Amino acid sequence: MSSESYGALLRLDERPLATRHGEFRLHRFRNLATHRSALAAVIGDVETREPLLARVHSSCVTSETYGACDCDCAEQLAIAVAEIGRVGRGIVFYLMQEGRGAGFAAKARDRMLVQASGHRLTTFEAYEQMGLGKDHRHYDEVEAACRLLGIRAPLRLLSNNPDKIAALAAEGIAIDSVQRLEHEPTPFNVHYIAAKQRSGHLLGAGESTPRAAELPEPVDAFEPYALPELPHVVHMASYLLPVRFFGDADPCWFRLHAYLDAESESEHVVLDHRRRRDQVPLTSVQRGTLEDRFPLREPSAPRRRWQNAVARIANRGAGCVLFENGEGVLATPDPTGMDLLAHHAASP
Repeated sequence: MSSESYGALLRLDERPLATRHGEFRLHRFRNLATHRSALAAVIGDVETREPLLARVHSSCVTSETYGACDCDCAEQLAIAVAEIGRVGRGIVFYLMQEGRGAGFAAKARDRMLVQASGHRLTTFEAYEQMGLGKDHRHYDEVEAACRLLGIRAPLRLLSNNPDKIAALAAEGIAIDSVQRLEHEPTPFNVHYIAAKQRSGHLLGAGESTPRAAELPEPVDAFEPYALPELPHVVHMASYLLPVRFFGDADPCWFRLHAYLDAESESEHVVLDHRRRRDQVPLTSVQRGTLEDRFPLREPSAPRRRWQNAVARIANRGAGCVLFENGEGVLATPDPTGMDLLAHHAASP
């Protein structure tokens, strides 16, 4: 397939995407202005003018790659793929807009501030405290992808967010109707979902509101600081992340540490689990791919490797994991990331 572009969006290629809900085609794009990837998962004929079922989804690496259950992002993506697969015609636009477009470091600091407040702060209030707006996402890539894929039909949006609907309309995207994504809160995301409801998201009340899970240890907020032993690395945030890959099993609580390398401007994430302080922690380097974030029919090799690592770390009670982005990463782990992994493994 020849490459095409519209505006800043370059169409790279397409490949099969076998999900639990049907055979999709995954179109990959590159935004030449932001240097970020974008994806569109398509099933059926999307070039007719009949209204097209669609989900415009923003990335969430913590839930979709790490398996965290403190938000509803991975759940919404899975519900959308299931509904579009059931209909047999539709599209999922997957945009790399972590942390409502403010970036991963802002998202990590948001979660740290919320947890340090005892959940008295909401995610939106934490953004305000950091001097950020409620939402920094843009949707020009949707309009460009529609042109490149020959989509002329109005969209039947799967969304609970009125602000997203308004933003898409402002980009010139024709919207036929809106269909809500229904799901129940859990003890691990009930605070997050309640905050979204108060901000205007059209989420149902649900049959019952579960009692929020208690954090296994305190979380303290701090300002970003350079590590004394690695002065070019800035510790941006630290908070607790419940990771679950095994159905109804209790999650494995990790402490997520977010770092920024001031020299390379790259981000690093270390997940640290220390239920048993007397155990020498297992160490691991993990990678995720963008395809892994969809509900695939069969887990990929990197996903299986991470699932096995979580199980082993939970069983041992101690482990440190360096998580690298699998998109374009070298086979050899980043030296700064390895220094950070060693630093955590050596810490009591």
